[in-house]
Amino acid sequence: MTELIRSVLETDGVLLATIDMPDRTMNVFSFELMGALDALMDRVESDEAVRAVVLTSGKSSFLAGADLVMVRGYCSEARRESHEHMFERCGRLGRQFVRLEASEKPWIAAVNGLAMGGGLELAMACRARVVADDARIQLALPEIRWGLLPGAGGTQRLPRLVGFELGLDLLLTGRSLSPAEAVRAGLFAHAVPADRLLEQARTMARNLMGQAYDPRLKFAHLAQADVPVHGDETARALALHHGVSDDTFSRYPAYSAIVDSVLKGARLPLAEATAVEMNQFLRLMFSPVAGRMVRTLFLERLRAERELAPPRDTQLASIRHGAFSAGRQTWAQALARVKVPCTQDDALSADSLALTDSLGHTYSVRARVLGDAAQAGEGETVVVLAPAGAYGRVLEIVGRADEPAAALAAALAQRLWAVPWRSNGTTGLLQSLVGKDLPEQAALALRWAARPGAGDPAFLDVAACLSGVAPGWSGGPLAWLWDEQARVQPALDASASAAWEVLKPRLAQDFA
Repeated sequence: MTELIRSVLETDGVLLATIDMPDRTMNVFSFELMGALDALMDRVESDEAVRAVVLTSGKSSFLAGADLVMVRGYCSEARRESHEHMFERCGRLGRQFVRLEASEKPWIAAVNGLAMGGGLELAMACRARVVADDARIQLALPEIRWGLLPGAGGTQRLPRLVGFELGLDLLLTGRSLSPAEAVRAGLFAHAVPADRLLEQARTMARNLMGQAYDPRLKFAHLAQADVPVHGDETARALALHHGVSDDTFSRYPAYSAIVDSVLKGARLPLAEATAVEMNQFLRLMFSPVAGRMVRTLFLERLRAERELAPPRDTQLASIRHGAFSAGRQTWAQALARVKVPCTQDDALSADSLALTDSLGHTYSVRARVLGDAAQAGEGETVVVLAPAGAYGRVLEIVGRADEPAAALAAALAQRLWAVPWRSNGTTGLLQSLVGKDLPEQAALALRWAARPGAGDPAFLDVAACLSGVAPGWSGGPLAWLWDEQARVQPALDASASAAWEVLKPRLAQDFA
């Protein structure tokens, strides 16, 4: 079995445990890593020579959270399994953290890089925490962005460590703290230079040796006297106080699940509070919203970034552009941050770009923004830049021009931190979806995606959500249609119904 956590026992009884998953750029919680953590805890409990544990990472980041492929599997499994089965399966990590936290032998987290989601939950389960003093390190529970909640004790430990007001804010926004901010909040004990991180963690471990776990010493806000009693109106009022509108609260069940977890779990022992949290987590697993959001906004978005990228030998060397009209200043703002030579050339037409590759070949494209009706003429390429949103950005590439021009437009998209989506036609799709309700969007998307050469329908959903044309909770018009097919499909017109029959096998494969 591949070793996922290396361990070295030092002469003073400190066990240095280093998480280092092979063939991954970041550590993430998978079934295999959970198994390795169980084995490590078994050793710590049974080996009298081990007196404390320092837990760190062998990568530049600490731990990036749960494997969202695994989480997507949970969402699919929930469609056919019982609540009891899913509670046992999904609650494993939370139970592991309760066990780790209550260990007679103190665990110290030495966080050397980014700690997100389950990574930060692991650190919070440790008796104490120290982090490298690097402003680039992000510490967050960002699960709300994918319609989830941190389900391994995050909604319970965070308010107990940093207080109810800040804890709820961090949970409902998913925003990150820097190491310095985390220390001021009481989430970490120290932020030290990276080369002193393990030394500091070892010192903390030695100081805690032989001391039994006492939650009163760990949690500055254990009493949670400022946490109100749960009630539906109280939950809505708290969400509104933290900037969550009534419409957002009703559309995204993760907001109410987070507030309910915090309020219902308050003042309970951590084992009981974690069970409360898991029941709220399962609310989301049995709701289609989280599954759609994880699929489209994370898994398929990452796949789109890989598969729609330009060929490796396509390099954008320079950009010239004409003057931008008042309605297209988004382009001027975006190009100001592009790290390739970029100059205004008044000899070019307004709202046009001349893209030059590393071989000196230049291709002209017309620049448009969402809100324009993008139409590409014969042999012409139009690029439509959508606004940057919470999940990224998309550049729609319209037209049937030669491949080098489209490839160079995709290289431009990468420079703009945007997904390059080719709508494979002479008319842009995204603008045609603007302002329409989801049934109308679904019918249009069906007709579009069923055309020969239309491309992967999953990427249409990615483009629709990243552009803000379709709401994130929908997962895109096609993902939403699949979940709502019993209600929506019979109302489709003839052309959309025909497209549905063409696409149904592919959608069944994607959304099963």
